[in-house]
Amino acid sequence: MKIIVVGGVAAGASAAVRARRMNDSAEIKIFEAGPYVSFANCGLPYYVGGEIKKRENLLLVSPELFRGRFHIDVKLNHRVAAIDRKRKAITVEAGGERFEENYDKLILAPGCEPLIPPIKGARLGNVSTVFTIDDVDRIMEALDEGVKSAVVIGGGFIGLETAEGLNKRGISTVVAEMQNQLMTIFDPEFSIPMEKHLNAAGIGIRLGVKIREICGEEKVRSVELDSGEVLPADLVIVSAGIRPRTELAENAGLRIGITGGIVVDERMQTSDPDIFAAGDATESWHRVSGAKVRLALASNANRQGRVAGDNAAGGSLRYQGSVATSVIRLHDLTAARTGLSESEAKAAGIDCCRVYIPEADHASYYPGSSIMILKVIWEKKSGKILGAQAVGKQGVDKRIDVLATAIYAGLKVTDLENLDLAYSPPYSSAKGPEIMAGMAASNVFRGEERVVTPFELESFLKENDAEVIDIRTRGEWDAGHIPGARHIVMEELRKNPGLLDPGKKYVVCCGVGKRAHTTCRFLLQNGLDVRNLTGGWKAFNMDV
Repeated sequence: MKIIVVGGVAAGASAAVRARRMNDSAEIKIFEAGPYVSFANCGLPYYVGGEIKKRENLLLVSPELFRGRFHIDVKLNHRVAAIDRKRKAITVEAGGERFEENYDKLILAPGCEPLIPPIKGARLGNVSTVFTIDDVDRIMEALDEGVKSAVVIGGGFIGLETAEGLNKRGISTVVAEMQNQLMTIFDPEFSIPMEKHLNAAGIGIRLGVKIREICGEEKVRSVELDSGEVLPADLVIVSAGIRPRTELAENAGLRIGITGGIVVDERMQTSDPDIFAAGDATESWHRVSGAKVRLALASNANRQGRVAGDNAAGGSLRYQGSVATSVIRLHDLTAARTGLSESEAKAAGIDCCRVYIPEADHASYYPGSSIMILKVIWEKKSGKILGAQAVGKQGVDKRIDVLATAIYAGLKVTDLENLDLAYSPPYSSAKGPEIMAGMAASNVFRGEERVVTPFELESFLKENDAEVIDIRTRGEWDAGHIPGARHIVMEELRKNPGLLDPGKKYVVCCGVGKRAHTTCRFLLQNGLDVRNLTGGWKAFNMDV
């Protein structure tokens, strides 16, 4: 058997190695268009920022290692130009020559490429993407020449990670994002703490803007926004999105899906039974919604590559879909998500509920704890967990991984409140944030409490002629409160619930939602129409 893999890095390399482990006698070749078969593309921003010190640390596996350890032949700088499905052969271009190579099974892992918006000046010197080793080589040369200011176009993963790295190098950095929030894979409110944190670190944020022109002669000198603002820039990083490399598959007549990716089944098999595909160029499916998706995530590409390699070599693995778990670090702030966001759930037509839990990452009495805000989304009727998002300084990745596992397993919020997780004061609380979220969500699911989110509060108050009752202490109230709220300390309201009108609707607010829950319970039992402001004052301000 002869297995040809087109493309390396995450999906292609994983596919080739898995195929070898499944079939030691197969002839396996990787054709990679670039000069590196496997490099840490997710590590590139950290090399730019100086945290990864050595360039060679980005080069994960060499062609020599593939040959010596796995008996896999790697051909670098070899571009596969065409596929002849009838003859089961590929056309390869290398060194100005063309030749054909036959295959029994073909695995496509062409990946994606960065989008370069049609902006005047986008080809000037010191304008670069952060996508390949060659990209970061050029950026490091520019930094060595003395870059003082930079503009990053795009507020997604690579853009923000690179902005963080440039900022750590002492370079005055501004992020310009076309949308009205950073990290659009999160719900909009999670952009708020990211903006606050980046601003505090000295990174400028411009949201809802477009780039009118990148200005300069041979090299960039400034960036003009459509608002008219001109930003000084010795370096411009373009991180405005990606597109799948599907030309090879399209020209071969393989089926392309509604997302623009190569269509595959659960075996990662394309519309041709002898051709498999994996990674960023494929169209897969979301495990929660069932919707077709195209995800550029290294973890996803590795899993898909493993399945494709297994089945190309005669195995029987099945790809189980993705819950789209991801995480980003912004200086000492971490944001992570899994499953569906609230926006995605609503767009999919799912009737969903959500709660916010501001909670310490470990026991608050143990030194060094800090607040995170965890949001859990679930299907209203069934209680099935749909998604989660969190932001904070510590422990965020741990909680999202727990929620990702719960979503993969199809758990409900009533399962979440019963999880048995590790506890010790330095690591968590006896009821950690994910368990507290399960308890709060289960209270709503069982009908023990109704909630209003901070981000629907204004419309709820207007539509229901309702009032906010703030039950915190006087000191908390004086430090800041919701405009128009009425202050009645919890203990006073407990003594005299008659202070509230039985014919009126109320939203009860406290610091994080716990005292409000207790208050809502006794007010409900006294005939009052009340709702808890989920997440309380902390979530209202997205304050971590």
